[in-house]
Amino acid sequence: RMPVQRPADAIAGRGGVNVQVQAKLAGELPGVRDCLRRYPFTCFEQRASIAIGLRDQARWNAAMATLPDHLDRDGLVKFWPVMRDGDDALTSYLLSVAAEAGFAIPERERARMEQALVAFVEGRVVRFSAMPTADLSIRRIAALEALSRRAEPFNAKWLDSIALEPNLWPTSAVIDWYLILKRQPKLPRHDERIKAAEQILRARLNFQGTTMGFSTEKTDALWCLMISADSNANKLLVALNDAPAWKDDMPRLVRGALGRMQRGHWNTTVANAWGVVALAKFSARFETAPVTGATSAALAGQTFTHAWQ
Repeated sequence: RMPVQRPADAIAGRGGVNVQVQAKLAGELPGVRDCLRRYPFTCFEQRASIAIGLRDQARWNAAMATLPDHLDRDGLVKFWPVMRDGDDALTSYLLSVAAEAGFAIPERERARMEQALVAFVEGRVVRFSAMPTADLSIRRIAALEALSRRAEPFNAKWLDSIALEPNLWPTSAVIDWYLILKRQPKLPRHDERIKAAEQILRARLNFQGTTMGFSTEKTDALWCLMISADSNANKLLVALNDAPAWKDDMPRLVRGALGRMQRGHWNTTVANAWGVVALAKFSARFETAPVTGATSAALAGQTFTHAWQ
């Protein structure tokens, strides 16, 4: 029961009560859809993210048609064709989000992108960051997360290029590390490491009301790596969606991620793309049973009733 009363100084004929029911927790995400349709900027990341966020195959195909022009000499993806160097973080993101969303990258370009990330992890390709911090380990973890999706064997020696100290990493890197371990069960000390990663993630979760946050949120906003607390929240949903130990936590995590929205959408195109992917996966796993019965609301002699078909 929700007590509702018109304010004493309300303007006649203005305001009111709006009741909306939806069969699934995330609904149709109209705020995300409207935000992405109006989004005015067009770098390659934004075009790809918008296509995934809108689930628009035609937009994705148009972006992929220009992908060869966006690859640099090593195979890393450039934000704009006129740039000299591609970006390892952008390349990792595109491979990961496309795989999760089920959007295909042309085989030739995908192979070049993967080979470029292998060379980056092995130190044969060097790119410098715009951040005045030591972020190489974070970027290599992201690259390894993308490479862990390949059918080709994952080289455990790649981990030697990184100081494996997940307690000191930003949350985005811990999520990537968890995903690597999840897909590569033959890595050394696998069970111990994946359990530790889950414990770190649990320890960092922070719920204020219905909104999910992280205890490390102030240091998690790595803008030049396309990382924000919103994108972390949504990628965490993807990572944990089928984890048995987190099954009972998933509805709360989803509500917490939705609670991060402002004006109906998340804060970046990357976060919105991950959000759409995450909620689709959650719905496919947890919201398969149809809603039945009826929902009613009554106020001041008026009744709203929806019969679920």
